[in-house]
Amino acid sequence: MPLPRPTLLPVGALAAAAALAACGGGVEPGGPDSGPTGQGELLLGGADDTGNGFVPLEDGADVPLIGGAQGGFHVWIGLRVRGIEGELRIEREARRVSDGELVLRTPVQELVVPGEAMDGWWERPDAAASFMCPSPIAIQVYDEEIVFRAEITSEDGELLAVDDLVAVPRCPDGDQAEFCQSICGG
Repeated sequence: MPLPRPTLLPVGALAAAAALAACGGGVEPGGPDSGPTGQGELLLGGADDTGNGFVPLEDGADVPLIGGAQGGFHVWIGLRVRGIEGELRIEREARRVSDGELVLRTPVQELVVPGEAMDGWWERPDAAASFMCPSPIAIQVYDEEIVFRAEITSEDGELLAVDDLVAVPRCPDGDQAEFCQSICGG
């Protein structure tokens, strides 16, 4: 079941939302205004450069493109959940904010959430690699706002939690910069 296309805001609207958040008037991702949340809550974030832990991210944050073993680049996306448990399913996608172009869609994967998530936030110890590059033809992903979306469903397909995170992948400095820009520039 493909994810529904997220509602994308013009860059100016995202900047206004970021300004409101800086003044305390914004909504935390996964909060009541982020869309349908089903029975539980999901919060997307980042991870350290090795893909471990959970790093909270604000919408619009820069995230590093990490060089992988096969010569491509990815972004680490960590997650926290609460209010749901058991053998669940997760599906993720990423789209460029400027035009809604699909950058990444993952197959449905199993996510086992322990009972401790019923009492508080549980975070996945290892982040998911969201492969960004080589990017699809004519789709630049570096220095572009990308909306990462994840949906958690039950085994029978009931939506339990959803969250969106807007982040800006950045090529690394140094020796990998030129190569990153060439394969992440469409």
